Amino acid sequence: MTTRKPRVVLITFDEDSQSFNICTVPRTSADALMSQALVNPWPLADSNFRLDDEVARSIGGLVFRLLAASQPELTPMITVTKHADAQDTPPSD
Repeated sequence: MTTRKPRVVLITFDEDSQSFNICTVPRTSADALMSQALVNPWPLADSNFRLDDEVARSIGGLVFRLLAASQPELTPMITVTKHADAQDTPPSD
């Protein structure tokens, strides 16, 4: 059986098509970019190693707010309720 190499998920917003593009790329391709990026660690222990609806909602909301930090036209579309412990705005790069 062939072992797959680790991959990362990239999510972009395309203003022209008004759509999200979600893809996977080899993790080694993203390592250099991540060394220059805002990285928000999400320890699995914080969710008792469960990836449930609440974790998916929280991560999705964070992704939307991070995209909106540099593409503010998304901000009025975001209606995800923030977690009580969340910061008001994501840090900018």
